[in-house]
Amino acid sequence: MIVKVILGTMQNARKLVSIAESIPCDVELCYGRYVVNAKSMLGVLSMPEFDEGELHVHTDNEKECEKIFFQLLDQNLIMDTGDAVKRSIYDITTFGEILIDFTSQDINEDGQMLYARNPGGAPANVAVAASRLGAHTAFIGKAGKDMHGKFLKSVLEKENVDTKGMLLDENYFTTLAFVEVSETGERTFSFARKPGADTKIQKEEVDVDVLDHTHIFHVGSLSLTDQPARDTTFYAVKRAKNKGSVISYDPNYRASLWPDEATAKKHMRSLVPYVDLMKISDEETELLTDHKDVREAAEALYSQGVKVVAVTLGGEGAYLYSKDGGCVVPGFVVEQIADTNGAGDSFWGGFLYKVSTAEKHLDELTQEDLKEFARFGNAVASLCVEKKGAIPAMPELAQVERRIAK
Repeated sequence: MIVKVILGTMQNARKLVSIAESIPCDVELCYGRYVVNAKSMLGVLSMPEFDEGELHVHTDNEKECEKIFFQLLDQNLIMDTGDAVKRSIYDITTFGEILIDFTSQDINEDGQMLYARNPGGAPANVAVAASRLGAHTAFIGKAGKDMHGKFLKSVLEKENVDTKGMLLDENYFTTLAFVEVSETGERTFSFARKPGADTKIQKEEVDVDVLDHTHIFHVGSLSLTDQPARDTTFYAVKRAKNKGSVISYDPNYRASLWPDEATAKKHMRSLVPYVDLMKISDEETELLTDHKDVREAAEALYSQGVKVVAVTLGGEGAYLYSKDGGCVVPGFVVEQIADTNGAGDSFWGGFLYKVSTAEKHLDELTQEDLKEFARFGNAVASLCVEKKGAIPAMPELAQVERRIAK
């Protein structure tokens, strides 16, 4: 096993030596013709080039190699090996929950609520939204090997979302969400997820052939509620970032899935330092930043390293904040709202689609570029809320272009 590692500091050197010492075989650190024992701090410090090197682990044991790689990745010692835009197969890959939304429809003659089965889960919604617009997307996650899981996988395949990284587990059921929609289109959620298959995805189950070849890697926060999915989320984000992918994050707070609000805050905020693009709703600004004001919240997230922050404002549009400052991008007038489920996901799917097709590096995008992307996302969302269901309501590119042209 050979892997490029980052040094540069005494702290990184200590981390590397500590990992090397735990490996039950010879481990060497190499730079050009120089080779030292990686288990020796003195040897590591004697390297002529201290910023980087190649770690040579003398074993062919795949499980041992995988374990070592995870340790190096967890300590941020893996060197960024390239530009994801140049080597990407997928425009956007999403990771996290995929589930069934049972959405209230009507009341039968006996007074019982009737529900429609719809495919859902925010990351899956984003993948479909972008795919319908023309992006090459993939989904990584887990559902149960049951009627619902098989249905969900078939839906993604029908929507041209690559499902090579989607697993069906016979040991756990697919998560179910019961969604009650009010007359104004607002939603309340109840979950059957104790545990759901989506919470049981392991690091070793992540399809790295997909993960390592994506331009934008998008995650939500529901995968942070339980183990092992929480650790797997961090592993996937760190690996994608080290490979040069743009990291996108859309935290969704579902109170019933957390033991308490303090725990939700802790874990939902923990992902922010790794993020390049972030969407939050105006209802979640205080939870994520301690600031209720959307402008203050966006600035707080930007100060933590997020390059572009989008705060959705419902029908009012979105507030953007980037290196060029902040601005409001107005929404589109919608005559009749049928269902707001998937509105934020469709907005973000549209926004990410525009980022992925822009012929600019993320740092080169101007405020005018981002305003155009947000206006496009607003158009996608305005079409989505006019129909029931999330994935079934996602519009195609021609529909969005017509809405913008009006």
